[in-house]
Amino acid sequence: MAKKKAKTIAVIFIGAVIVAVATLTVSPAKSVIKVIFRMTGLMPAVEKVLQKTGLIVLPVHYAPILSPDRVSVRRHVVAALHKALARHDLEQAAFLNSILAQEAFQRAYRTLKAWEKVRDSETGLVPRAVHPKMAYWNAKDTAADLFPYLLLASHYLDKKNRHLWLKTLSKEREICGKMPCTIRLRPTRVEEQDSSALIFGASEYAKDGLLALAERIGRGPWFDRLEEVIQALISSAQVQTKAGKMCSSSSEVNGEMLQVLSRLYWATQKKEYLQMAELIAEAYLFEIIPNNGYLPVNVWNFAKGDPESSHFRLRDHGSEIISGLTELYLLEKALGRPQAARYRKPLKKFLDVILGVGRTEDGLWHNSIDTRTQLAIDKGVVDTWGYILNAYHVFDMAEGTQSYASEIERTMRAAASRKSFPWEGQGQDGYADAIESMLYMLRWFDIPECHRWVDDEIELLFSKQFPSGFIEKWYLDGNFIRTSLLYATYKTQGLVPDPWREDVSLGAVYDNNTKELYICLTANSPWKGVLRFDLPRHRDILNLPFDYPRVNATPEWFVVEPQEIYVIIDPNTGARSIHSGKSLAAGLCLTYDERKPPLFLKVSKIPHMP
Repeated sequence: MAKKKAKTIAVIFIGAVIVAVATLTVSPAKSVIKVIFRMTGLMPAVEKVLQKTGLIVLPVHYAPILSPDRVSVRRHVVAALHKALARHDLEQAAFLNSILAQEAFQRAYRTLKAWEKVRDSETGLVPRAVHPKMAYWNAKDTAADLFPYLLLASHYLDKKNRHLWLKTLSKEREICGKMPCTIRLRPTRVEEQDSSALIFGASEYAKDGLLALAERIGRGPWFDRLEEVIQALISSAQVQTKAGKMCSSSSEVNGEMLQVLSRLYWATQKKEYLQMAELIAEAYLFEIIPNNGYLPVNVWNFAKGDPESSHFRLRDHGSEIISGLTELYLLEKALGRPQAARYRKPLKKFLDVILGVGRTEDGLWHNSIDTRTQLAIDKGVVDTWGYILNAYHVFDMAEGTQSYASEIERTMRAAASRKSFPWEGQGQDGYADAIESMLYMLRWFDIPECHRWVDDEIELLFSKQFPSGFIEKWYLDGNFIRTSLLYATYKTQGLVPDPWREDVSLGAVYDNNTKELYICLTANSPWKGVLRFDLPRHRDILNLPFDYPRVNATPEWFVVEPQEIYVIIDPNTGARSIHSGKSLAAGLCLTYDERKPPLFLKVSKIPHMP
């Protein structure tokens, strides 16, 4: 036994050294070595050694993956919820949803308060990680993945401290200028970066950070900063293509740009946004994709007319170009522009090829493919599968068809068949992204087993949180907040109590047959406030002609139209009240006494009289 233990320790130590050395190199060896240690189950132990020795700073994934056969109180709640839905007991379902939503809000709040404590005292910025060696703010990680969800969580859950995060946004702009940058903390100084690193960081900050805030809470300083960053990117365009100059040769950056540019054009009608989006589309649909087996690559050498390598990464944000091209196609089609007819054939071919390569037997995708052989290179399973599916439904919406619906449902069911699946090893981010993926698609495809999967699997994500509120103590804690908030608003159908308190439970269920919303509110002490109903944000914020699935949007579940009239009924007393959608969006005034039973309300729209 002692020999076996000594051998294991030796393997872990040697592995730690190998991973540390590999991390210092820029080569495929880095990824390969990490995959090997994850497959053997030694990666968590290797990471701990690396942390303790100080050779490298990595998040340590302490929490194990919960068993698919686990028994927990939460699972009993989920089982009761789906039984209530099956027997159409919607009041009970709303009550159970209030329990599930409360937990999700509480967890997001605790992460917010944990990170609030590590804000830099001088600037108000948060570091990339809690570890002293990562005491810096950067655009591609901190600004893109952590900061926006700290601000968003404060908007929902901690309004009295929202000014702290608005100050962070202002300070970042003050220090960096128009182009986002990396800021070393303690003492404060701007770190030099080459142009490609600046451009990548700016595109990440714009699309994953600032755009997500605009999608949820509308216009404000984050929207102004979004426009400023995109205009800085457009001005930095130096990559020469046959169609003109764009700012990057990276499919990830260009995919992000397409999504932001399309939505900004809808929101502002500024021609420069559409012109740059169309330039990028020309390069991909007529220069890259047709000359590379109808597949893009991670980086294309426009000077040589060849790929830098044959790799195309589908995992995480590598697939941005798929959604980006379809979002622009939808715009062109909706506006009746002639480019739509030109784009259709190469785009359709591209989408069809993606459906046929790099997939698992049940319909998910592998992490990356070789575009020459069209075979998987990294056979890990993509956790961000919903980002890809968004593109197929967007294309169908543009066409007015359902040609990809069966493939979308097949992939959703494939994800839902995987219980306690290690999406990205043992870390929390894979669960956050896989659940986010499902929530995007459930807005459009109402599949019972997929709803059940979300309710059950999010427990795996929640199990990663420490009592302190931290999850991994680095920037990807922001993704934990993001998915927790997405799940909470799914359980409330978009309603939010104001003021929010940890003891307030709010849940809702929508009856698709009767078109009625059932709401349940409880609290452990007297509460007086308002319930804010959601609006059609796609139209009111971005001027979109209709809603469609898109990355970094908060799905719209139950929305009120400002000019419509709604009736609210208390099923227990029979009391009725009439409200405009505008007043419900401003907030329905309520008072709750904890000594009384749960407060139930039923909401329905009053049809127009002929």
